[in-house]
Amino acid sequence: MEIISCVQLISPEKKMNATIELKDCNFVIVANNFNLSIINTVWLFKNQIFTEDELQGSTNLPVMVQLQSEYFQMQLTPDRLQFSVNPDTEGQKDLVKTKIGKLINTLPHTPFVAAGINFIFFITPKDKNIHSLSRSLFFNEQSNLFKDIDTDSDDARFGGYFSKDLIGTRFRLDAKPIKMKAPDKRIEALQFSYNFNIDLSPNDDPGKIFELIEKWDEAKGIAQKIAEKINSKD
Repeated sequence: MEIISCVQLISPEKKMNATIELKDCNFVIVANNFNLSIINTVWLFKNQIFTEDELQGSTNLPVMVQLQSEYFQMQLTPDRLQFSVNPDTEGQKDLVKTKIGKLINTLPHTPFVAAGINFIFFITPKDKNIHSLSRSLFFNEQSNLFKDIDTDSDDARFGGYFSKDLIGTRFRLDAKPIKMKAPDKRIEALQFSYNFNIDLSPNDDPGKIFELIEKWDEAKGIAQKIAEKINSKD
C-alpha cells in the first residue's frame, strides 16, 4: 500500500531539510462512564494493574485519577482514559497492552464509546523558514480561497486536514503551524497530529480495543512514513 497516496500531501517543490521528532504517543478510550468511585489508586494496585512504584506521587480525586512513571502517564476522568507513552520507550505496544489490557479486563461492563491511537510529530525546518515549508506542502494555487491573499508574504502560514478509512480505523491527520516557547525566544514548527480511531457501541466486544492496540506499530509506521516524506522529493 502506498501510504502517502492515502492523504494526498502536496510534495515539496524541492527537498527539504527538516528535523522530525515524535513528541507524544498515546492510547485513548472514551466511555459513557468510568466509575471513579471504584477506580482509584488502591483499586489499581489491588487488581495488579500498576505497581506500588508506578503509583507513587499519583493524584486521586473524585473527578480524576492521574499517575506518572518514567515510561508513561495516565489520566482517567469519568468519560475518558488517556495513556501516554514516553516516545523513547521501547516496546510501546506491549506496555499499552499490559496496562490498558488489564484495566479493560477488570471493567467488562463499562460502556465504551470510542478508542484511538494518537501520535504527534513536530517538524522544524533547519533554515527556520516555516513559511516556505508550510507553503510548499499545503498551498494550492488553483484554490479560489487564496486569490485575494498575499500568500508570498513571510508571515503567511499554511496547514491541512486529511481523513480516510485506513487499517480498519478512521485515520485523521491534522497538520498546522505552531509556536513553541524556548528560553528567550519562540520556535516555530509544523505539528502533525495523527489519529487512528474506532467507534464502539455498548454491545461491542471489548476485544475490539485489543485489536486496535495490536495495530499500534503499524499505525506508528504509517505516521512516521508520512512525516518523513517532507525530506524526500519522491
